Amino acid sequence: MNFAVKLTLLSASLLLLTGCPIMDRDLDLRYPEPDITTATKVDDNLCVAIPDPADFQIRMVMIYPRNMPPKERWYQLKPALNVSDGQVCIPSSLYKFDSRREYVVQLIMWSDEKAKRTKYGSRVVISAFEIDNDHAWRVILEEREL
Repeated sequence: MNFAVKLTLLSASLLLLTGCPIMDRDLDLRYPEPDITTATKVDDNLCVAIPDPADFQIRMVMIYPRNMPPKERWYQLKPALNVSDGQVCIPSSLYKFDSRREYVVQLIMWSDEKAKRTKYGSRVVISAFEIDNDHAWRVILEEREL
């Protein structure tokens, strides 16, 4: 499990044990459901669709074959990736996808504008797919992968 996830879990545990200052009405704003989206293969890039991109910037990208233990998952903080035309394209120089293998891509995003309006500006976009014949085929995420 990466450091950011451990820190988040530890903080949440401490708040629950000592009394959480966040009221229930704010929880849905702080931890929204992830956006499940599609991926496409464009040349040597894998592009993940970002619905309603607004001013969201990518804070972390995590890419891993399905069923890989959390400690072995590849991730990068503040990658040099941008949202363009409603999608984020991951070049093969950043991550090499093997053919006939299922993957999950998670993008942790942040919006300064959303943070001003709601106090919370985070968002998670997840895509699961299989690479085959130079095409990204959608696969269904399991509950535990969300």
